[in-house]
Amino acid sequence: MVPSLASNPSVAAWRLARGTLLTLVFSHVISPAYAFTTREKLEKWCISSTGSVAAAGRCIGYLLATEDALSQDSIEGVRACLPENITLQEQNRIVIEWLKANPNAEAKTAMGLVARAYAAH
Repeated sequence: MVPSLASNPSVAAWRLARGTLLTLVFSHVISPAYAFTTREKLEKWCISSTGSVAAAGRCIGYLLATEDALSQDSIEGVRACLPENITLQEQNRIVIEWLKANPNAEAKTAMGLVARAYAAH
């Protein structure tokens, strides 16, 4: 289980390790198609993943990768900054609630949708 950033004594070290891990995972294991997936797949992973560890893992990985990308630059013209002590569960809740509240929102990629959800938070 990933520790809560709020209870982690070294948030900076955790974020660095997480960023390094995500870079390795996304550059060597996950195909480029996952990096720029669709809203449909994002919803399947994050909303409809009841009981599926693989789908939940994809969802959380995607949300964290989007957060890390936003820390470097905008995504589809959207800038967002999350609180340093936000938990993975809070990130997931923010995105799920935003997707449900904005069923007609469009973006070039699902990362754009997640960026919009984070920006609205």
